[in-house]
Amino acid sequence: MNRSDLERSPLLVLAEFVFTEDGEAEFLRHRDRILDEARGVEGCLQAVVWARPGRRYQFSTLWEDAAAVTRWVENDFHRTILMPGFRTWCSEGCFGEYTLASDHDRVRSCPSCGRWSRALPGWDELRPEVCGKCGARLETPADG
Repeated sequence: MNRSDLERSPLLVLAEFVFTEDGEAEFLRHRDRILDEARGVEGCLQAVVWARPGRRYQFSTLWEDAAAVTRWVENDFHRTILMPGFRTWCSEGCFGEYTLASDHDRVRSCPSCGRWSRALPGWDELRPEVCGKCGARLETPADG
């Protein structure tokens, strides 16, 4: 990541859905492809999904700009599978777009030496990758 990447103001899009029981099962069949498709769109900086109690799921996606979000909305999978699916799989949904005003270091504890290492951008779950003191690889999320 270079300095110009850190000076950008990424666009955070949060989407939350509540699924019916049958809808959740159908959604889970597509979950990995949803993430793969979103991450494959030019301008997607990060895409994650969080499971919450009550068949609620929150999508957190970070985009370079509004044009990148438009590319996702116009993505064939998004238009033909995902959006029609959500209309039948869900009982509730909401979206919000937020511009990042400030970003702080993400810190991760090293299991080898115990030192906390930090990295920017803070929104990136894959950073820091290695310990700043001993160089050990640091654990990152499995779906990252």
